[in-house]
Amino acid sequence: MRWDAFCGQLKELGYDGPTDQFTSVTAWLRDEGYNTETVEADGKTFDLRDMFDNRPGKPLDASKAAKRAEFEDEVDRRVREAVARLEGAKTYKGGGVAREVKHEVKVGNDRLTDDPRGGFKSAGHFYAEVAKAGKRDGGGIPDSLARWDQVNKGTLTDYGQESVGADGGFAVPSEFRDAIMSKVMGEDSIAARCDQYTLTRNSMAVPDDETTPWQTSGGILANWEGEAGTYEQSKPSLKLKELRLRKLTALVPVTEELLEDATAIEAFVSRKAAEKLDFKLGEAIFRGNGAGQPLGFLNSDALVEVAKSQEPNAQTADTLVQYNIERMWERMYAPYRANAVWFVHHTVEKELMRLSFSGRDDSGDAVANSSPIGSYIAPGGLANSPLGSLLGRPVIVTQHCNELGDAGDIIFADLSQYWLGMKAGGIDAQTSIHLWFDQDAVAYKFRMRVDGQPWLSTPIASRDGSVTQTAFVSLAERA
Repeated sequence: MRWDAFCGQLKELGYDGPTDQFTSVTAWLRDEGYNTETVEADGKTFDLRDMFDNRPGKPLDASKAAKRAEFEDEVDRRVREAVARLEGAKTYKGGGVAREVKHEVKVGNDRLTDDPRGGFKSAGHFYAEVAKAGKRDGGGIPDSLARWDQVNKGTLTDYGQESVGADGGFAVPSEFRDAIMSKVMGEDSIAARCDQYTLTRNSMAVPDDETTPWQTSGGILANWEGEAGTYEQSKPSLKLKELRLRKLTALVPVTEELLEDATAIEAFVSRKAAEKLDFKLGEAIFRGNGAGQPLGFLNSDALVEVAKSQEPNAQTADTLVQYNIERMWERMYAPYRANAVWFVHHTVEKELMRLSFSGRDDSGDAVANSSPIGSYIAPGGLANSPLGSLLGRPVIVTQHCNELGDAGDIIFADLSQYWLGMKAGGIDAQTSIHLWFDQDAVAYKFRMRVDGQPWLSTPIASRDGSVTQTAFVSLAERA
């Protein structure tokens, strides 16, 4: 990004100061809460000082001006010599008068800087080239990697030389990183269902109002007033919620056998890295403890855990009854039901298929078992959906749930009420050609910076106070 383009964006945000004074620009950024060292755009990070120092039209100091003049003189000399060799003289044939040839030489960016593939044909091609660089039999760094490193200053580690064994690595081109990111955030991922925000800084804080429309105290209130009556005052009741980005990593070793086939490398690395990151992030969304990782909704105060039916012999650890499903539905806040889904462990599926009513009715009378009443529709039923449905909402089988009978074996949740923040740029990926040098393996490291927590701090109290409702409902353990 060029400095003039960056300043143009700042003016759209309200900056009206001088653009040729670095301190004025950074002071405004600091006052507005922005990063004063770097800016991110199109998946790349740009240093503000470098942008300012290399801005178009910047006056040169005496030393740089002398070097520029020396460079231009050298260019002119070489051009004149080339013309003389081609034409046999330093004069044009038309007029016979010697004319000094002036040429303005402009050096642009290497095309590799704009290529998301970094000049490589595929991810497999890139991984194979990295593998060659780490071979014990030598041969040096392939030209493709050398060019890639030349236009990406600092992508090699500080001591990433051929002669240094324990260090050395290359940044993975953005297109190959984005391909893994798209799998992590695919339609079937847990994270894709959350309320997502992109963070350009390491933290984000937002005010949150958890008051309900029917509250009679606290927060903004509406009141009926008589003619000429005085308005009753109220004010927002806000809680400050904050995300601080945590680091999630995956380290994927690739053996020499896979290194011999670019297609195999690409498939293996892309699949395994995406699998590991996706599951670990989903697990944190479900049950993260909030210490160095997101706070999972199962460990949050927003969770409502429904106790099992109290009818004797109505339900054991290895059964599931309709009555408890209905009680879970009741505890889901009504506006959230349209977006909520059922998460179940695979051992729960068979219970869903033979689901029947058992337990007590609303009056407290015992109700005998009956035939299945059809609240669960198996995959392929009616609309041929790939997912089953329970009370009209999708059923998703996942390893994030516990086994049948344990707390959390079936969960009813609206993950759009889970706040998930990710660092702009998605996944950072690097390779190491020497981590497992003695085992003929290359290491690929992938890193995400992410944090999350439920929007709700506590369940929502109903207007009459009879029950609380939430976006996250779990069934308790059934001994």
